[in-house]
Amino acid sequence: MCTIQEWFDSKVWADGLGLSLDPSVDVDEFYKQYHASPERWKAVFAFMKKDLSSLEVGKYPIIEGELTAIVSEYNTKEPEDARWEAHRRFIDLQYLISGEEQMGVMPLADAKNAGAYNAEKDLIFYGDNDGPLYRATSANYFLFFPGDLHRPGVKSGEAAPVKKLVLKIAVAE
Repeated sequence: MCTIQEWFDSKVWADGLGLSLDPSVDVDEFYKQYHASPERWKAVFAFMKKDLSSLEVGKYPIIEGELTAIVSEYNTKEPEDARWEAHRRFIDLQYLISGEEQMGVMPLADAKNAGAYNAEKDLIFYGDNDGPLYRATSANYFLFFPGDLHRPGVKSGEAAPVKKLVLKIAVAE
């Protein structure tokens, strides 16, 4: 039997996906969620191995109500224009198909200035918070769990266009 960190470091869960998971990820929560629903996560990594650059902007249901892919294109923003957000029912896997941006991440427990929760969109925005920014490129991806506050879309240098994949993964009970 291996430890959670050994399991994570083995990358057996990635099923051969050659991208790096950002070090900001909560490894313990990932382990818990993965093992509560391994088939869902296998579908996640199978989808990630597709030719993502050929996908059009839009939504792609993978497992009804449990796993949806969303492809978007936008220009990165000034830090003050990129809002902090969190989700309760879904985990975000965020991956830049093309372009570069910065993503903020911090523990939800440290967040302040919460707005109203929108249950239909599973989304709550937060006002000013001070969390670190991490570089996002086509070589790495991020996982944001309900215990994470995240701030996607922050420009890296000059504002620039990006194409992004967000996988909405239902939280295992």
